[in-house]
Amino acid sequence: MKPYHVETLKGIALLGGTKEYVNLSSRELGKLIGVSQQSASQRILELIREGLVSRDLATRRQRIKLTGKGMDLLRKEYADYQRIFEVRETVTISGTVSSGLGEGAFYMRQRGYKDQFRTKLWFEPYEGTLNLKMQGADLAKLEILRESAGIEISGFESGGRTFGGAKCFLGTLGHLDCAIIMPIRSHYSEVIEVISKHYIRGALGLKDGDSVELIVQL
Repeated sequence: MKPYHVETLKGIALLGGTKEYVNLSSRELGKLIGVSQQSASQRILELIREGLVSRDLATRRQRIKLTGKGMDLLRKEYADYQRIFEVRETVTISGTVSSGLGEGAFYMRQRGYKDQFRTKLWFEPYEGTLNLKMQGADLAKLEILRESAGIEISGFESGGRTFGGAKCFLGTLGHLDCAIIMPIRSHYSEVIEVISKHYIRGALGLKDGDSVELIVQL
């Protein structure tokens, strides 16, 4: 992925290319983003190869539209700017790595959750969760999270089964971006579940009993 791909996608999006195909010649695109017609044409070809836009040549004019992958890239850019310009409070929580029952992987595989994670958290999680057990003063910090709105993950039905809603809080664990996921309807627990696009245990070399520090955005 090249840095100017985002700039080009943004230009197409501003013309309405997020929801439908828009008529857009290479000359028009070049004028919009301040490059030559030849460079604009090359950028369109690169975006098509990367799967970031689709092109319709059925009419006499070139028509362009962002793909889902292209929209995800713009959402990621938007999230980065939010982190830069929006001041948010954070809370630091310490916990001990512990093994769960393996249920996290089942829920992470559900399309109804995965689609929401991708659009609301800007990443699709690894199919599993990292369990952290809280103690002492950190239990009080969990109450802060329970009383905060977080990012809503709606419940849904699939295959005749109901899957409950949850709320998430973005954060960082070591050098990894992650999120805490908390079911809306659940009994009190001293354990929180952490999700990331990475396999956290492998990426950070963690094992049961290790102590970690999680920085969470409220």
